[in-house]
Amino acid sequence: MKQVAIGSALAVTFFLMVVFCQTAAAQRNIFQRNARAPVVRDVSAAEVREAIKRGVEALEERQKANGEWGDVLSYNNGVTALCTLALINASDRKDTPAIQKGLEAIIAEPNRSTYFVSLRVMCLANADPKGNKYLRDVQTDIDWLVMVQDPSGGWDYGRQGGRSTPDSSNSQFALLALHEAAQMGAVIEDDVWKRTKNYWKKCRVKTGGYAYHMGLRETKRAMSAAGMASTIIVDENYPDLGTMFDKGMIKCCSKPDDAEHEELTAKHLGQRFAFARGMRGRGVEWPYYFMYALERAGRLSGRRFFGAHDWYREGAAKLRDWRIDGVGWVGQGLSENKDVATAMALLFLSKGKRPIAVGKYLFENTEDLLHQKGVHYLTRNLEKAWEQKLNWQEVKGFNATADDLLESHVIFMSGNKGFVFNDKQKQAMKTYLENGGFLFADACQGEGCKPADFDRAFRALMEELFPESKLEPLKPNHPIWNAHYNVEPQKRPLLGLQACCRTSVVYCPRNLACLWNADRPGIEKQMKKDARFAGVLGDVKYATKVGVNVVTYATGRELKEKGDRPKLDEKAKSVLMHRSLELPKLAHGGGQDEAPNAWLNIQKRFAESGLSINLKKKFVSADLEQLSDHPFVFMHGRSQFSFTEEERLALRTYLQMGGFIFADAICSSKEFTVSFRSEMRKILGEDLKPIPPAHPIWTDDKKYLFRIENVTLRKKRGESGKFEEIKGPPDLEGHEIDGRLAVVFSQNDISCAMESAIVSQCEGYKREDAERIGVNVLLYRLRVD
Repeated sequence: MKQVAIGSALAVTFFLMVVFCQTAAAQRNIFQRNARAPVVRDVSAAEVREAIKRGVEALEERQKANGEWGDVLSYNNGVTALCTLALINASDRKDTPAIQKGLEAIIAEPNRSTYFVSLRVMCLANADPKGNKYLRDVQTDIDWLVMVQDPSGGWDYGRQGGRSTPDSSNSQFALLALHEAAQMGAVIEDDVWKRTKNYWKKCRVKTGGYAYHMGLRETKRAMSAAGMASTIIVDENYPDLGTMFDKGMIKCCSKPDDAEHEELTAKHLGQRFAFARGMRGRGVEWPYYFMYALERAGRLSGRRFFGAHDWYREGAAKLRDWRIDGVGWVGQGLSENKDVATAMALLFLSKGKRPIAVGKYLFENTEDLLHQKGVHYLTRNLEKAWEQKLNWQEVKGFNATADDLLESHVIFMSGNKGFVFNDKQKQAMKTYLENGGFLFADACQGEGCKPADFDRAFRALMEELFPESKLEPLKPNHPIWNAHYNVEPQKRPLLGLQACCRTSVVYCPRNLACLWNADRPGIEKQMKKDARFAGVLGDVKYATKVGVNVVTYATGRELKEKGDRPKLDEKAKSVLMHRSLELPKLAHGGGQDEAPNAWLNIQKRFAESGLSINLKKKFVSADLEQLSDHPFVFMHGRSQFSFTEEERLALRTYLQMGGFIFADAICSSKEFTVSFRSEMRKILGEDLKPIPPAHPIWTDDKKYLFRIENVTLRKKRGESGKFEEIKGPPDLEGHEIDGRLAVVFSQNDISCAMESAIVSQCEGYKREDAERIGVNVLLYRLRVD
């Protein structure tokens, strides 16, 4: 991005064309209101990336020539395995020299212990998730872990020379290895999972949390986090079918297993939440070890908060502050030396920052317990489909702002009972959708659920938020049906609502999340053994494919890391700007306001350049008296339209008097394009002509914000609905009067790209290019004056 100063001529232009909209006193009042709000130093995605980069560099610098790192407490190269695992997760590539040397060192290690073997399995499974190279080695290690598993279901240190008492620390590492190996394709018998499940149940404390040993009443924070994550992992691989099925039929409104204790444990962690250094003791007090366990609990449970604590942001802020000399981290005691501390910090930062694909909207009542982990298993299947690591998280709806909702590319809402949104919730949801968000919902009815009042409440909410749009069945040719999988539209109805340039809401009046909840390896394995489940398994797989397709359509697979999400409050700064500039929209019958926030969102670009303006939207008719008050008008649409003869005469006169029209076709609409070109031909007497790449509107960087030589167009490829990117010069057309452009038109979408805070589902320019084009066109008009 190349920015240039705005010269005195442009300043004179603004003086003539804009009016002051706020007094100094009003500005002081706004500043005073803002001053009362607490200022929180957030951690940006860029800071996290930099911390990870420096941590990776620190580990690579301390790696020995033989691929090892210094071990502690004789864990048989356990530190080497831990550091290698951290590098695999934190590095952009899995084949760096440091990773390859680390893998070679741990593969060659003959001695075994629970920690080391578990970490070695995780390294090999993460380096080779499809099992093409290391599956045999992993299976050998898994067989050893199964052999040394205690009859209670837990694991001790597993060293040669005798057994010790199983503990939750060794047991969580062994379980993580089992889980990674199972996903890779290793064979693990059900009895192993069953024993593991029993162990963790015996470590529970009734009031919430988990103990270090079975039967103890004292909880440990790190063990409580480990227990929460371990219970979710066991439930994925060995679920209780009795709570979900009855005589081969799925029960969608049954009470979920383990939900109550998970809630108690989350509350327990929230009440005892702290990151502290300088404390000694076993397990809990070691901050990096606690972070490693907490990351897993928060990520797998989908929780953004434990109590009032945003666990990832608070942890990332601590790690930012704790970095020693800006490179790595240093722990306390033998078990958290600098390599261990740096490795666990990297695992926390790198896994926790994965993109949030779906946010589950919480009503904060018993409805939230229905198929509680449906979104979790949908996300796991998204990972497989996209071959990309993803996260999901819960969103507490009652207090959620539009910024909170924008943490998630897709918000999923589900329930059986009716609900009522307050005004704050309505405004947050509407703002979220108008800024590129996507709402996906289902009603829990049928398959064991009573008829859902949720259905009535959801339809009423959509009608209130978007009175000009309707929930209508998605047509068989809608791109959702083949966004990733080719799916038959008839099995489960999907309704869509067109808002803000695209289908922004998708609703299924039957169960989906309940079936996602059943799509996990442990259930599928048992279903395949019992012919009664044949039909149910087909429904489960269909529902998952629908879910994957909807999220794929909603995001375009263009996801941002946690912390990179847009914040709408940044645009609120425009309230403090000194001047107001009206940007009238030309009224017509072809969708005159289907991208209502397109130009409002571009204000940030002007603010970054130092231009103090607040674009105010208004509508004008093709009437000379209304047009003559404005030096330019904007126009967009997506449908066919036409002007009357009187309107054409008014527009012709307006342009000849020095007026200016900038227009684009929403979602690259062919209907609008044909209509606009036809109307301009009738008004101007000739066709619009291409604006050459060398035109000053793109090249005169002494006068304009951007020198635009190449832009990116997103075009759908064939019938798949997938986008491909085409690079080239801007493709716009126009008409000149007396040597100046009087009309600028883009047949490729600009408005929806500018409006979307996430990703546009329209063919057209990418957002950053749409903004650059929009700014240049507007400044061209101002500069001409």
